[in-house]
Formats: sequence, structure tokens, C-alpha cells
Amino acid sequence: MSPVVEQVHSKDQTPPEGGPIDCVLFDLDGVVYHGSRAIDGAVDGISWLHERSIGVNYVTNNATRTAEATAEKITGLGIDTTAEEVTTSAQVLAERLAERFGPGARVHLLGTTGLRVALETAGLQITDTIDEAPVAIAQGLDPDIDYEKIVLACRIIRSGAEWWASNPDYSLLTEIGRVPGNGAFVDLISRLTETEPIIVGKPAPHMMEFAAGRLGAHRPLMVGDRLDTDIEGGRAAGFDTALVLTGIHDIHDALAAAPERRPTFILPSLRGLEALIDGHDRSGTEIEARLRRAWETIDAGETDAEAVLTETDLPRTITEEDT
Repeated sequence: MSPVVEQVHSKDQTPPEGGPIDCVLFDLDGVVYHGSRAIDGAVDGISWLHERSIGVNYVTNNATRTAEATAEKITGLGIDTTAEEVTTSAQVLAERLAERFGPGARVHLLGTTGLRVALETAGLQITDTIDEAPVAIAQGLDPDIDYEKIVLACRIIRSGAEWWASNPDYSLLTEIGRVPGNGAFVDLISRLTETEPIIVGKPAPHMMEFAAGRLGAHRPLMVGDRLDTDIEGGRAAGFDTALVLTGIHDIHDALAAAPERRPTFILPSLRGLEALIDGHDRSGTEIEARLRRAWETIDAGETDAEAVLTETDLPRTITEEDT
């Protein structure tokens, strides 16, 4: 089953042109940190943005933490951050449910602290049983999910309650490797109920539009490590996008990506933001040009990604020293 991704506002896939990049939106896992460790180049790159007074906001599909807790974690890595600089899928999900059903509506929670706090802040009433007749179920990643919780969620969905989920991320990249994300459990429940949820997190553009609006940005840049959420979501919002090669997807993945998932820029790490924004020579420029040429031939039906990889030496990744 394919989740229903909630698309809000424009779906224009054409990146904006003209004017300087005046804010940068970041995914977190695989971009700023892995687990409890800052990714190499992240502190340098974001600190440079702060020095230049370029707006920053963190847009995360992770619904387990509150914005305050997320800001504390980023600050603990050496990057001063406030809760106002964090936009979570839990906040967006709660906002959408409050708009849909009104304050006081009963919602069943399949998730943890971040989503619970967001729902309560939005004035929604959290229920624990099917007997309370919840109008919706709100699902975010729950590290303590078990058989009983899954069975109850399926019963509530089958009872007619609307099913909303924070994000479709199937896996997360941690210090011990990939682990199940919210999307893995969304997929399981979808198969069991033969129902699809409404998903408000990336790749729907709502979080990115909200974050850029907070900063009054005219030309935002969305930076992420996943083509199917960060890059697709940024493009759906009409923003420039940068794939940073410190997480899930690499250059070969970008080559094979559908048009709506193709990044504007390629960054070895966030340390490359300075050269990108200032327009200096940087690693990645040649790769971007090669990708654009390859995408043109692929779209014209003259070749495919597999043939391009066979015929060229396109690397999977690059470093700051590569030219």
C-alpha cells in the first residue's frame, strides 16, 4: 500500500532563480547528526550561516521529540539553537488535525512524547481505548511499539477513524546502522487494514513552507540526505535543494531518481554551504553538471541510469577536496 502524502499549496517543480539564498532548511538525521554525534562539517557549515545572519530552520520528520528537546540536542552538539528554529512533523500533524476536527476532538495516539505534547498543545483530547470513539488516530514513531499497540491501532482504523501519520520514513540511520522508522510500522498497519494514512511530513511541502514562512525567506534552500523525502519535499515547495552525502542516498541514487526527486546541488558535507552560497568554486559542481546532462538523455529516452553507470566513472560520493 502507498501512503497518501498530503500535498499542500503549489507542486511547481521548477527551482526558483535569482536573488541570494536567504535561509537554509535542514533535515536532521543523516544531515546534522548520526545518533548523538554531530556529522563532520555540520557545526562548521551552520556556524558560518549564523555568522552571516542567514536564517536557519530544522525541519524534521521525527515526531518523537518536542521542538524544545530537539533544539537542546542540536545545541548540545555545539550549534546554538532555539525551539523556534525547529519545525517537527508532530507539530504539523497536530495543527492539521485541529484544523480538521476542532479543539477538543478525541484522537488516539500511536507515538511518544513529541507527538503527545503537540496534540495537547493543539487542544486535542488524547484517548487510550476504542471505547472513547476517537475521530482519528495520530501515528508517529514509537520506539516502544508492541503487538498490543498494533492490534489496537488496527481496530481503531477499521472502526472508521481517520488515520494520520507524521512521516513515511522507512528507516533511520543511527550510530549502529539503519533501524526501523515510522514508515516501517505504517506499512505493516496499512497491509493489515488495507487502508492508507494521510501523511503530513516530508515529502509533503507543508513543513518546509511553514519553516520558510517563519523566516520571511524569499529564496530558501532545503538540505537533506534523502531524495524521497527531503529533496522531493523541497522541490514540491518550489525551493532549491541540496543532497548532502552524509546519510541515506548517494550520487548513484540521484542519477536514478525521478524528476521530482532530483537535487539542485550536491554537497559532500554541510561544510560546503559557504562556497555554494557565496558562489565560489566548490566540489560537487562537476558532478552536478554531469548529472544534469545524464538526466537530459534519460528523459529523452536515449539511455537509462544503468547504462550511464556502465559507460562512465560517476562516483557514489565526493569529498571537499574533489574538483
